Amino acid sequence: MGSQNALLILYSEQGKWRELTAFYHQIRKQGFQPNSFTFSSLLKCLSSSQSPLLHAQPLHADAAKRGFVSSDPFVTNDLLTVYSRCGSPQSARKMFDEIPVPGPFCWNTMISCYFRESHCGAARELFDRMREAHLANDVTWSAVIAGYAQNSRPKDALFVFKEMRGISSYVENDAFVGSVVVDMYGKCGFEELARFVFDSIVDKCVVVWTALIASYVCNECPSPAIEVFREMIYEGMEPNCVTLSSLISACSQIPDLMLGKEIHGFITRRRAATTPDVFISTSLIDMYGKCNYMVYGHRIFEKDKTYPRCNTTALWNATIAGYMENNFVSDAWDVFRSITHGEGINPNTVTMSIVLPLCARSSQLLSGKEIHCYALRNGLDQEIFVSNGLIDMYSKCGKLKLAENQFNRMMNEKNRISWTSMIDGHGIHGDGEGAIRVFESMVREEVKPDHITFVALISACSHAGLLEQGLRYFEEMSREYGIVPVEENYGTVVDLLARAGRFKEARDLIERMPIKPGANVWGALLGACRIHGNVKEAELAAHCLQKLEPKDSGFQKLLASIYLEAGRRENAEDLRSQMRKMGMEKRQGFSWLETKEEIYESIDSDKHIPDTAETWSPEQLEISD
Repeated sequence: MGSQNALLILYSEQGKWRELTAFYHQIRKQGFQPNSFTFSSLLKCLSSSQSPLLHAQPLHADAAKRGFVSSDPFVTNDLLTVYSRCGSPQSARKMFDEIPVPGPFCWNTMISCYFRESHCGAARELFDRMREAHLANDVTWSAVIAGYAQNSRPKDALFVFKEMRGISSYVENDAFVGSVVVDMYGKCGFEELARFVFDSIVDKCVVVWTALIASYVCNECPSPAIEVFREMIYEGMEPNCVTLSSLISACSQIPDLMLGKEIHGFITRRRAATTPDVFISTSLIDMYGKCNYMVYGHRIFEKDKTYPRCNTTALWNATIAGYMENNFVSDAWDVFRSITHGEGINPNTVTMSIVLPLCARSSQLLSGKEIHCYALRNGLDQEIFVSNGLIDMYSKCGKLKLAENQFNRMMNEKNRISWTSMIDGHGIHGDGEGAIRVFESMVREEVKPDHITFVALISACSHAGLLEQGLRYFEEMSREYGIVPVEENYGTVVDLLARAGRFKEARDLIERMPIKPGANVWGALLGACRIHGNVKEAELAAHCLQKLEPKDSGFQKLLASIYLEAGRRENAEDLRSQMRKMGMEKRQGFSWLETKEEIYESIDSDKHIPDTAETWSPEQLEISD
């Protein structure tokens, strides 16, 4: 029996479920009698299976027939664990209710299962019953606090924590509970309290240190996170993969290339002989992308993808996103195309959400349609991130009807981003009335708009010349919806007024702003000045932009164009001469022309595109919807 059990477990550990099933049926016919150890071992291995529920049910039936479910707590616990981890709370609860006297492990497993599936009310009901039966232990309290924090319910997490502090000293004496509380305070935005709890823990393990570092990173406090890491090393603690990933994220937030390279060197020295970790590799590529140094990010990608355990979709996604961050469009496309050409990697919803904006940015409609087809074939089109990306891509590629079709007919679920993308799509095409209709439908569907929704809506009104409607929506934003306007909102209203020629009202609004006007506001004013040839206001806006963004040449070029259009050639030449003396780089313009055979790119006066208009026939150009 021992050798048969060992072979069964070997098959399960290797994920060879077909071979395991065939072997199990074969030895059963030969008189093999599975025992408690057989069922318990197989169930423990099911978590690595692609379909744990499918494999658990026949094992459950066989174990029940042999009486193990009602009599053996090990088999019962393992069955409950499998059901709770495979996203089947109904099966887990049915299993739980059949246990005559469930122990603390079963209660805790069921509570964690409910929180994992966002059923907070059901989890709380079990927790209250457990407390009444005096069965709650440190794991129970930790599971409830962590569950509320993970479901973005910080007030409930804090309430449970206060209850726990009144009846126990778990936090100070139990590092596991302490780490959960530190994590909870971090996710609630109370990093100072997270540090206070951390300091009160008597015996700190690596999980506690990691929780504090992650709390600072979560609240965009990278410098304290780095200081805590230095303390950790000084105390002689060995960081794990999660610690290092959190630390690298802190470098990405600053961003600090030298510090990132220092941490990269630290990781290389400590783990020179081991296989790269996918979390660390992904974080490093993300960090180098945000530090505008994708040369190193590309080296990590090329090296680490040769390791099977590291060659995951996440690694490829991070590399594509890094190239996108640095506007290396062709490199991003090259990496994406490699995924679907024999690399053994399957693009997921995150890949789609990264690549679809790339299509929109480079106006590659054919590529966008190909991605849409891939999503349809692989069942990814109903994912909300993918659907929203398709709406945005079709809108920015000039295909508003396809965007509307995706929004109205293809989407089973819509969120605020979906509605905002559709409003923005109408605005891009100058259809202010259409944008308003979508917004009104959004309100009727009781989807609450945010400040970005109003940026898209008022911008649509601005481009369509709907002055009064735009001003009305700006007033409603705070009066009806309680949204505090941010700089982007003020920028759209300044653009709305200035485009209508009402420069005095635009200037009055800028002066009354409760926040300091930034480049968004002054840029909107400068752009409208060109429409009306208002040199005086343009000079003021450019002067303010010079203070805010002295290295940006875009607004200087726009002012020079305004001078030229107003007949003030000398002023334009003087401005361009100043730009050359200051070493400002001329921002290159580029465009694409897409045919059915190829995508042609033109950069300023580049000669990549043939000169004659007769190069392509109408049949070659992609003009269909």
